[in-house]
Amino acid sequence: MYGRRSQSRSTGLFLILCASMLLLAMLSEQSWAAPARGVAKSAIAPLEAAMTQVAANVDHVMSGFGDVSALRAENQRLKAADEALRRQVVELNAAAKENATLRQALDFERSFGHRMVAAQVVGRGPDGFSRTLQIDRGTADGVQPGMIVTTGAGLVGRVREAGPHGAIVQTLGDPQSRVNVFLSKSGLQGTVTGGPAALQLEVEHSFGVAALSGEWALTSGVGGGYPRGLVVGELASVTHRASATTDQALIAWVNDPAGISLVLVITDFAPS
Repeated sequence: MYGRRSQSRSTGLFLILCASMLLLAMLSEQSWAAPARGVAKSAIAPLEAAMTQVAANVDHVMSGFGDVSALRAENQRLKAADEALRRQVVELNAAAKENATLRQALDFERSFGHRMVAAQVVGRGPDGFSRTLQIDRGTADGVQPGMIVTTGAGLVGRVREAGPHGAIVQTLGDPQSRVNVFLSKSGLQGTVTGGPAALQLEVEHSFGVAALSGEWALTSGVGGGYPRGLVVGELASVTHRASATTDQALIAWVNDPAGISLVLVITDFAPS
């Protein structure tokens, strides 16, 4: 508001000065005004210089307004372009991740030798305790309760409920899950159970052999609940207890339920 008033005052002063100069020019053409002409010129000279400076200031201010407007427009254009580029990067990263997941799943299906149905994860359990996933395949696609669910990385869990076009998967993170496994280096066997924080492994003792961090836990097939050879996870830590018949270990699960977007349901394995 203050800027507008200042600009209005400068413009009014400029117009008054112009009118004064025009009037003085007309009067100075009269012969009787010759003696005063020199005096007038001397008096007007500072005024003329001031008026010229005012005009220059007005032009500078108006030019500044134009520059600010152009800068704002350019800033808005660059901001919109930056947002568009960020969105494209996010979309490309998501597409690349999905493509990598699909390739991993296809490679796993070919190497594992079982018939499978691919399904998208469309929902997750309402709480962190149950650790369930909802998928978009059901009985109409050959998915039945009890079937094993995996990703290209390893075991996820099993189908708990199935409808015509969707199913609920109970993941290994559920406290009620149990998986018999063997360790890749030591050959020791044990049972993996779920929990709210991490997968836990109870390892059976064997004379002269101990479980070590860094070993991989794979499904053993013992008990007939899961096919043999599915990767469960890596031993993150082992607690040895000389007075007990078992050791306790924590498993770094190969699947993160929060990050799973595609699963494979094994349709030709019937748990016993």
